[in-house]
Amino acid sequence: MHELSLAQGLLDQLAALARQHRASRIVRVEVAIGRQAGIVVDSFVFGFNAIRTTLEVTREAALVVTATDGCDLVLNRVEMEDKPAGQRAGKGEA
Repeated sequence: MHELSLAQGLLDQLAALARQHRASRIVRVEVAIGRQAGIVVDSFVFGFNAIRTTLEVTREAALVVTATDGCDLVLNRVEMEDKPAGQRAGKGEA
C-alpha cells in the first residue's frame, strides 16, 4: 500500500513547511490527485488521517482532495496558524 508512504511523505513536507514558516499548526491541506496516478484516494485519506495525529502540528489538519486529469499528486494549498509572537525564534524558543 504505497498510499501510506505517500501520506507520510506529505506529512513530513507539511511539518517542514510549518517549521519554515514558524507555524503552530496546519489547519487545512488541499491536494489534487490525478485519476491516472495509481493512488487509491480512500486509502491515501485513511493513511493521512491515521498518521496526522502523531504530529502535534498536523493533529487537526483537514485534508481536501480533488480528483484531476493526469497522473500527479500535487500539493495545492496549505493553511497554517502562526505561533504567538512570544514563542517565535529569538523570543523564548531555544
